[in-house]
Amino acid sequence: MVRHTIAIRGQAKDAGSEIPVNEEILNLFNKEQISEHFLCDVNPEGQVPVLASAELKRPIADSLEITFFLAEHYPSLIPDSHREQIVSLLKDLHSLNYFSLSFTGRAGVADMFKKSVLDRLNTPGISRRYRDALTFKLGVLERDKVGGLRPGVPEDMSERARKLMERFEPLVEPSQSWLFDLPHPTALDAHLTVFIARMLDVKRHEIIPERLKDYAARVMETSEWKNVMQGRGTVSPH
Repeated sequence: MVRHTIAIRGQAKDAGSEIPVNEEILNLFNKEQISEHFLCDVNPEGQVPVLASAELKRPIADSLEITFFLAEHYPSLIPDSHREQIVSLLKDLHSLNYFSLSFTGRAGVADMFKKSVLDRLNTPGISRRYRDALTFKLGVLERDKVGGLRPGVPEDMSERARKLMERFEPLVEPSQSWLFDLPHPTALDAHLTVFIARMLDVKRHEIIPERLKDYAARVMETSEWKNVMQGRGTVSPH
């Protein structure tokens, strides 16, 4: 979502607001997200994306917070004309548990994440700060991933997601490229398209109304989307 937001961010409000972005790839399959450096110095929750800079007091380790930070510099992301509605819908979109929606009925996936952390905790000689960080990360996994797959939670999350998508439907028409019929994409377009793509990738088609599927298909034909995705899906094939 953040990478798509950066791709469609538009013009900075002034020359001093321009933010040069250099991407650093984290190898999740090598468990770099639970390394001592990452957990202790970058993001204690052990997740990406993270916006880090010497000019920031601390890394920004939340997609929504990063988006709001970018919008302070790139006003077309959250234009004043629709600020209240965009901010509200972004918050609602991020209140959903994407893990719960993506891995319904696959508790083994959450167990795999837990095992990786437990294996590190059982490694002899790790530092006290790393042990504390891993213990905290274990709690995050219990809350978001294990908890997200407990009986009844995926069903509740699916219903919430369907109702939220119904609220998005009136915001787009077949003739419109962007939400609210604006001449340019906003942060809400960036995040909503990724959410729709994820639900389609994991075969949760019933959550997305046809009108929103058509809208997302149009966005996915843009050069910005293609440059970000490079033909990949939103879930790893591994």
